[in-house]
Amino acid sequence: MDKIKKIGALLVFIITGCSSGKIAVKDEINKNNTKKETKIIVFSGVITQNDIFLNYPSSVLKLDNDIQLIADTRNNRIRQVKDNQILNFAGNGQDENIDGKYQLASFQNPESMAIDSKKNVYVSVNYHQIRKIDPLGNVSMFAGKKYRGTIDGPADGEIESAKETAYFPLISSLKMDKKDVIYVAAGHLIRKITTDGLVTTIAGHNKSGDKIGDTENALFHQISDIALNDEGDIFVADQVNRKIKLVKKEHIVSEFIPKGVIDWPASIAINSKQEVIVFDSAKKKLYKFDTKGKLLNVFSNEKLYNENFAHHVKITIDEKDNIIIPSQNYIITITPNNEVTQIGEKDGTHRNGNANNVTYQMPCDGVFDKEGNLFVADKGNNLIRKISKNGVVSTYTGSGLYGTKDGKNTDCEFQYPNAITADSNGRLFVLDGDWKSTKIRVVDLEGNTNTFLDNKRSTINWERPADIVCDSNNNLLISDSVKNTIYIITPTGNVSNYFDVKDFKLNSPHGLALDKKDNLFICDSYNNRIVKISKDKSVSLITPNNGIFFNEPENIVVDDSGNMYVTDENRTRIIKISNSNESEIYLKGDILGKNKDRNLSEYYNTLKLEQFNNEIYVFDKYDNQVIKLN
Repeated sequence: MDKIKKIGALLVFIITGCSSGKIAVKDEINKNNTKKETKIIVFSGVITQNDIFLNYPSSVLKLDNDIQLIADTRNNRIRQVKDNQILNFAGNGQDENIDGKYQLASFQNPESMAIDSKKNVYVSVNYHQIRKIDPLGNVSMFAGKKYRGTIDGPADGEIESAKETAYFPLISSLKMDKKDVIYVAAGHLIRKITTDGLVTTIAGHNKSGDKIGDTENALFHQISDIALNDEGDIFVADQVNRKIKLVKKEHIVSEFIPKGVIDWPASIAINSKQEVIVFDSAKKKLYKFDTKGKLLNVFSNEKLYNENFAHHVKITIDEKDNIIIPSQNYIITITPNNEVTQIGEKDGTHRNGNANNVTYQMPCDGVFDKEGNLFVADKGNNLIRKISKNGVVSTYTGSGLYGTKDGKNTDCEFQYPNAITADSNGRLFVLDGDWKSTKIRVVDLEGNTNTFLDNKRSTINWERPADIVCDSNNNLLISDSVKNTIYIITPTGNVSNYFDVKDFKLNSPHGLALDKKDNLFICDSYNNRIVKISKDKSVSLITPNNGIFFNEPENIVVDDSGNMYVTDENRTRIIKISNSNESEIYLKGDILGKNKDRNLSEYYNTLKLEQFNNEIYVFDKYDNQVIKLN
């Protein structure tokens, strides 16, 4: 693919009051009102606005003049294909729904799309709502409440309501008829939005089942897609029931394709001959049926088989009867003669190579070895990446698949690794997973991964591990943000509390750091303080001076000189406390990290910190970059 790449050398920015908000202003620091210039260097990663790669797109919408729109789901953007190139169309990549024009707006997990006769484009977002892009590029909310209504809307999603207050249980598909009526597959329901904004349910109920007959009593089990033929009949991919059903315009539901033919019907479309095309995302096959439901053809090939697909993947059929399927990496086009072409980039979310040209997907944490190589927990890609001291990025361990499989570096699996440390022998220890299911994985010097500790096979009973560090004796220390304690795990796997929780009350401990003397520093987040536990277990508090106060400190690092750096204030401000206890705002909170205003568990650890040779590194997971501060 011809791909736009506007990547230069490592970008060095000086904080001088850039109006974009990406780079901050000079900080007033210390009691002498001296000014300090802090340099922000993009150590590794690209600015994704200028570097196009797909990340599990869900659907493609055909426009005029051979232009296609792509709902690039995990990138939170709407892309366009024009002249065989993928370009940005709308959305700034942030995981939220903010109105605006084109790329000033935002889309939260865009999936299905439809277009009306006036060229308005409708996009389903966050599984419950529909946004609208008008022909001038203005983006606004069109229909749906994100949460079940009470006073302001129906609770069951079935009764009539205005489009603004209607509830759509789980949107999987949008389709438009010739009269600009929008049909919405949502959970076990098929709803429609008329041009006057009225929302009604035409088939199904909130409860699942498998029942045909009149539409009032018909039951479905997780509708994955719908398609309309020229007569207005609705073909339904009744996914969990593994059937294709037909809703006739006279309001009768029947079986079109019985169970046993298609393993996992993910998407459905109608071609110009009114033939029904169904994509099985489990078997990665295309099925073609005539208007009576007779199987005409089954197609698959290596390009389909080797790709992964979004949960709500949709196939599109253009005016030439080409079948268009978005995959994890590509937009795949299959002609009526079964010729296959694809546009995109293999493994675009975890491109390796020079540090300034690689890509990440939520780099959450990192640790240096003694030689200066940096190992990064690339959470969204389920990988551990290595940035060599020479600035070359490679995949150190992991296949990229989500799972718990142990094994060699290219064959093992991770479940969203989110924190990492190293022992004195160079082995890596990874907090892998979330909440009670979190495991400790150990990676040897060859990149082979095994499970070191699984709560199902040990006496540990943690609730939500948050951070992990390793002391000079190779003991692991782990914070539990729900049980409000710190665990110590010996090299042989024995688990105990690091101190008596009755003697000292923590409240949501998160980030941990050790200095050269094995003194432990804890971000006691909800108590708004840093707790120091010395090697002899004596406890003291670290308090900033110069009129600075902690606001939910979350991540911390101590450099070789004993200076402390703490993230707080929605996890994006960095406070420095020197070894002489002088404090300053080292980085203001409006510089790095997206979704700073969120207070959800997924948004914890927005900026994690590491140090090497007294230089501070920041893992900015929502900008998909590793930042170096000077």
